[in-house]
Amino acid sequence: MEELIKSKDRVQKHGEVFTPAWMVDQMLDTPGVKEACQDIYATFLEPSAGDGNFLQAILERKLAAVQANYDKKNWKTKSLWALSSIYGIEYLADNLEVARSRLFLYYLDWYEAAFLEHLTSKSDIYKSAHYLIHKNIIRGNTLTKRHPDTDELIMFNEWQSVPNAPSHVMKKPFAFAELFGESVTEAGVVEGQLDLFADFFEDEVLDEPESIDIKKVYQLG
Repeated sequence: MEELIKSKDRVQKHGEVFTPAWMVDQMLDTPGVKEACQDIYATFLEPSAGDGNFLQAILERKLAAVQANYDKKNWKTKSLWALSSIYGIEYLADNLEVARSRLFLYYLDWYEAAFLEHLTSKSDIYKSAHYLIHKNIIRGNTLTKRHPDTDELIMFNEWQSVPNAPSHVMKKPFAFAELFGESVTEAGVVEGQLDLFADFFEDEVLDEPESIDIKKVYQLG
């Protein structure tokens, strides 16, 4: 039997109730969602990640799509793109660690079964998978769009592909609040409207973000 609650106290304080696996599968089989789960580049954001049951189910489907749709020589690169597309926010620190761990362990098991080799902690793939999971699945309060302890804005990275270099990635930071049309100042203050002077800087030349092979994405720091 699945454990759907950890304690009555947690339910009362945080409304914590976990979604059973059969319901997760049913929701991911919804038309449109099912197809997105088979697209390794389609992004998913779980605003209340819990222990990662939804995130792992999405990863399972994406990694299955990697093996079904790409040549084996590309599986390592494509599997990391699949990981980079999965995001999550979790309020409770213990759940966050479980969610991160179960995705990482699932990825390691998948890799070992796919390539019939153990992935060592010194390898680039190991470090990059660990890095992407910890950058994409983070602690935060989805309602306030801030960290529950520090009150800092929830920040993510968009992992952009590089034209004519399909294995290369660029890291573009953004605030979770920006997904709701809220602008963020340099001081981290969320404003209700876009910067009135935004077009003043439209001709400004910005430095190109650094790009790197996704198998070494952890080197971006």
